[in-house]
Amino acid sequence: MDCSEELALIERGLQNSPGLLSLQADFIGRRLHIEFDSQLTSPVQIAGQITALGFPAEVPLAVVRRPLAALPMIQPATIVAGALLVAVASVAWFMGTDSPVAWWLAVLSAGVSAISVGRAALRAVRLGSIDMNGLMVLAGTGAIITGDSYEAATALFLFNISLWLEQLSLGRARRAIETLVQIQPSVAHRVTNDGSVDVDVAQVTIGERLLVKPGERFPVDGVVREGMSSVNQAPLTGESLPVDKQPGDAVFSGTLNGSGALIVEATHTAEASTLAHIARLVEQAQATRSPTQRFVDRFARQYTPAVVLLAVIVAVTVPWWFNVPWSEGLHRGLVLLVIACPCALVISTPITIVCGLHRAATRGVLIKGGEFLEAAGRLTTIAFDKTGTLTTGQPELREIIAQPETHADDVLRYAAAVEAHSQHPLAATIVAAAQRRGLNHSVVSAMSVETGRGASGQVDNHTVLVGNARLFQERNIERPADLQARVGEHVGTVVWVALDGRTIGALVLADEVRSDAARTLAELAAVGVQSVVMLTGDHRSTAEQVAWLLNISDVRSELLPADKLVTIEELARTHHELAMVGDGINDAPALAAAPLGIAFGAGASDTALEAADVVIVAPHLSRVAELVRLGRRCRQLLSQNITLAIAIKLITLLAAAGGWASMWMAVAADVGASLVVIFNGMRLLHSDLSPDREGPPDACGCPQDKKL
Repeated sequence: MDCSEELALIERGLQNSPGLLSLQADFIGRRLHIEFDSQLTSPVQIAGQITALGFPAEVPLAVVRRPLAALPMIQPATIVAGALLVAVASVAWFMGTDSPVAWWLAVLSAGVSAISVGRAALRAVRLGSIDMNGLMVLAGTGAIITGDSYEAATALFLFNISLWLEQLSLGRARRAIETLVQIQPSVAHRVTNDGSVDVDVAQVTIGERLLVKPGERFPVDGVVREGMSSVNQAPLTGESLPVDKQPGDAVFSGTLNGSGALIVEATHTAEASTLAHIARLVEQAQATRSPTQRFVDRFARQYTPAVVLLAVIVAVTVPWWFNVPWSEGLHRGLVLLVIACPCALVISTPITIVCGLHRAATRGVLIKGGEFLEAAGRLTTIAFDKTGTLTTGQPELREIIAQPETHADDVLRYAAAVEAHSQHPLAATIVAAAQRRGLNHSVVSAMSVETGRGASGQVDNHTVLVGNARLFQERNIERPADLQARVGEHVGTVVWVALDGRTIGALVLADEVRSDAARTLAELAAVGVQSVVMLTGDHRSTAEQVAWLLNISDVRSELLPADKLVTIEELARTHHELAMVGDGINDAPALAAAPLGIAFGAGASDTALEAADVVIVAPHLSRVAELVRLGRRCRQLLSQNITLAIAIKLITLLAAAGGWASMWMAVAADVGASLVVIFNGMRLLHSDLSPDREGPPDACGCPQDKKL
């Protein structure tokens, strides 16, 4: 199974099967993803039905990431035998056109070349359909009947060659996809009291400590607990240089350890690792059809019967209108049957989409389907979340501003006590700052979280409120004017702290703009993204400071998660080609609502990863610009392929109708068109996604006249 025509045959054969709910095809992986009612059928029964249809199928014994099965090739012996017979028939033909030996050699050659084609044609006929194999068998048989046995032999031989070349091309694409599966090791070194013991990677559980030796790949995702080394993360994120790792740093399955031994604590099982997630996404993405693929499939379904009908009309009417022998009319009709094969057109889109998905995956960009790759190529507006996306998302405590009667350490201690159980990124910064100062905070009780505003709780018999200005306004807690004036002298996110309903101080936190943020926005503008919007829950002044650094004119600040959702819905009504880029839990609703949701960073929340259509694992914002550039190139190649395939068909169609094209010429045109679109689409595998630059980039990524 390697094209939509064969999928249609399987769907037709299974349409009356009880319990079958849905079916999706992965043509490159040669897999079917089937949803079924287990009360009515089973995987083994379904596989048996598919095998009976002529497509040998088996059920995986376990859900594991394993190399794809070898692609069955057309028998080389058939091609070699067909080639020899055609060559001998050609010699005999030129020596004597009317020689019965030449005729029989040509018939024998056609028969040998039609072995695999005929088998596939019979399979389609049993299911009440005629596919491209059936059309070729009909055309070849008709040519032999009309005395054109040499042309029949040549056409069937060339068609056999075309199928073989297509399989070779698809095999190359499949091998590229396999690299995502094969880099995960099968064995892990579990640390024990007596050293280490080798175990199957599938047996590793969360929390176990593993030894990763120099030069080995990490078996699962984890956190470094002991040792220091450099890690090559290129297979996962596309980074060209190794990344230094030390205790506390995250590592990913499939990446390559450098010269130092590391003790790693597993944070995910092998099946739940980032690498397994990538392989699963790439596999699932191939099973979805992009808008262009759906268009081509609809066109092919109408094109083939239309040309078959035209072939019948030509065969009947040409002898009558033009007073030529009936054999001439039949010959022209047979040539049109060959042209009716939509092979080049059907294969022009999936090979391009799959190569684009794989190219993105090698750069640490996971696209959940061809439609999202095409959508990225149409983008004109992108909305970026600020914290963790345009900025590093690792804020630092810049200033503690306390009321005169309160010590700064007390402000920080009370805030850390409440934030110790919060999941907000700012909370971790506050707690870490208190730990660095050696401040031991008390245990909080009766804690309450106000999403997007702050938190409160009981600490040492005091009610402590920690949050933003909006929360304090809602609670009617006064913030003294002199304190606000002092806070206003600093740039950053302000966290206010109140004790028993009285403001005692504020914490000013700020994170750095990503080093590649300004460059990324410039690249997006260069590839045609017309507007950029920044969304943030931060105070207006903080948001405007970051926007000023990055030349962003449209800033939406002080947004709660629900506000981000409303903002995205409003933007989508006026900007149809819109994407949202975010990383946090509070970005998930907006990511799901956006026409194209892009989750950024390997540290993005699981909720954001599930809600997004694209996941950028690589820790580089520049991958957003690469995604847009790849989408645009993919759409360009799709247009080229469809135009080429249709143009070649139309030219050959007109030539056949006028009697200027023979059957083997039609097959050669179809073979040529198929190879052109395949290799044109495969250019994406090695496409250079970096922009053209002159001179060294600014180290901080900010405009030269805009640095803090």
